[in-house]
Amino acid sequence: MDTQKSESQRRMEAYVEKRLHENNVIQKDSINGMMRAERIDCSFEAKTLSFGFPVQQWQVNRVGTLHGGIICTAFDLTIAALAQFYAGENFAPTVSLDVKYIRPVKVGDMMIVTAKATAAGKRITQLTCEAYSRESGKLVATGASVYMNVDTAKEHAARVDTK
Repeated sequence: MDTQKSESQRRMEAYVEKRLHENNVIQKDSINGMMRAERIDCSFEAKTLSFGFPVQQWQVNRVGTLHGGIICTAFDLTIAALAQFYAGENFAPTVSLDVKYIRPVKVGDMMIVTAKATAAGKRITQLTCEAYSRESGKLVATGASVYMNVDTAKEHAARVDTK
C-alpha cells in the first residue's frame, strides 16, 4: 500500500472513531447513542464502513424480533457516517433510503451493517448497504441511499447576503 492510501485510511479511521464518540458519548441519550454502534471495519480503498449493532430488548417489535424501524436506523447511522466522510466539511442530509427486509434478528444477536459508497460526487453520494446476523451469518436486510452534499459555507454566505 502506498503512503497516500495509508494516510487516507488513517484519516478515515480517525473520522469513524470521532463519529462513534459523538454518537455513543455526546449523544448517548438520543437514538444515535442508544443504538450502541461499534466499529467493525472501514476501508478507504473499498469505500466501505461496517458498524455492529447489538440487538437490545427495547428494540423489538410485537413478535419479539428486531423492529424494522431500528434496522432502518442502523442503516441510516452507518450510511450517514460514510456519506459524511465523503462530504468533508459539508452537510450531508439524506435524500432517500430504501430498505428491503429479508429475515428477522433476535435479541442478543449483533447485526453487522456494511455501507458502500458506489458513487461519491461533489453534490450527490450514492450508497448501498447490507445487514447480516453475526450469530447466523445470514443476510437480514439490504438497502440503497442517496445523500446530498450541501456546501455549508456557500449556504451560510447566501443567508448572510439576503439579510
